[in-house]
Amino acid sequence: MALHPAEAFRRAGWISDNPNVQTKYLQALYTESQKLRSCNGKVGLLSSVQAFKDFIENNPVILEDFNKMFEEATSDEPPRDYQELILMLNLIFREAPRFGSFGPPVYMLMAKTMNTKSGFSVYSKEEMNFQFKKMFETWTLFLTSRDSRSVITTSEGGWLCSAAQMAMMREYDGATFEEVFICDPEDSYYGFTSYEDFFTRRFRNPQKHRPTGPPGDLRAISAPCESTVYAYQTNVGEADELYIKDEAYSLIQLLDADPYTNKFIGGSVLQGFLNTTGYHRWHSPVNGWIRKIVDVPGTYFLQAENTLNSRIPPPESDDPPPYLRSLRYFAHTAARQLIFIEADNPKLGLVCFIAIGMTEISTCQASVYEGQHIVRGDELGTFHFGGSSFALVFKAGANIRMEEEYTVLGAVLRINKCIATIDL
Repeated sequence: MALHPAEAFRRAGWISDNPNVQTKYLQALYTESQKLRSCNGKVGLLSSVQAFKDFIENNPVILEDFNKMFEEATSDEPPRDYQELILMLNLIFREAPRFGSFGPPVYMLMAKTMNTKSGFSVYSKEEMNFQFKKMFETWTLFLTSRDSRSVITTSEGGWLCSAAQMAMMREYDGATFEEVFICDPEDSYYGFTSYEDFFTRRFRNPQKHRPTGPPGDLRAISAPCESTVYAYQTNVGEADELYIKDEAYSLIQLLDADPYTNKFIGGSVLQGFLNTTGYHRWHSPVNGWIRKIVDVPGTYFLQAENTLNSRIPPPESDDPPPYLRSLRYFAHTAARQLIFIEADNPKLGLVCFIAIGMTEISTCQASVYEGQHIVRGDELGTFHFGGSSFALVFKAGANIRMEEEYTVLGAVLRINKCIATIDL
């Protein structure tokens, strides 16, 4: 079943289903961040947040861009300037994300400035992305700590409350969380040692709830992620005009000019996005050999240039916000990991799986190694700390028969399910 674009993002947790939720969250975060100020007007900032503040204030061009992007932003919601942004980031990085009807918290802070020309200017700078990376590394230390388990509870807003479990289990045909995922319901935190441990949870019996079918079937290509289709494109060019239109994939940028790029010219790309409440590990779409793993550094908050200054629709709108219309662009610019697989089926040949970070969710970790043989459905790796996106790239001439229902924006992909076939 394919969903309307906005409904697809709403179902995946990237758009609130309540028009007041985001406003209330940002206002509450702003109010709480102001309480951290001491009597002398200063606040204790995390070291990486202090470094971020110093970087802005000690670089005139960066400071000017930060001031201008808040002036250009059309929303009156906090943050209203870079000082408020810093205080709100400082609070976010001291907590683990709670369950709620809204997207990733840092993205919500940055959304309105991402939609400005000055925001594009500052968020495209390598030095600025280095500062974001250092702050996210600080957050990682907390999210992997035992203290982060405070949100892994059955109370309201906890990740095991009834509403959260309903969202997480929507695509499992009535099965419970305990039946599908490895956990210990007798433990206060269901046996999870941290927020990160919960986020990267594993299937208890993947062949029961997400079967691959016959493992030796070399004709089948499986969905690599529990996700929703964003785009499917055939006859992909080497260097399409990515920076003019967000309508085509450009292999040079997508594959970071890897020597393997030429093998994919004229081929096809399938891109999907993951639910914020979903399963965040990746599985192999084919039987084959891991030929190469490449980590590509990238940006965190760079919206497609052709969408800048677009109207940001209210959450209840049928139109997705401009950032979520930028996912194809983001596949070329965000931090990502490329895994090249030589399929056992020679007619399929080389396949590239791309794990794509989105906003603060930028850590992509492979669990396979170069030279390893894998079977369709084997784990390839995992995202850390939030929902994300992926792409599958196939070479030209492979004559893949993609199931039509899985080529439409909004189509639900169940990991391990056969989505395409190729002759032997």
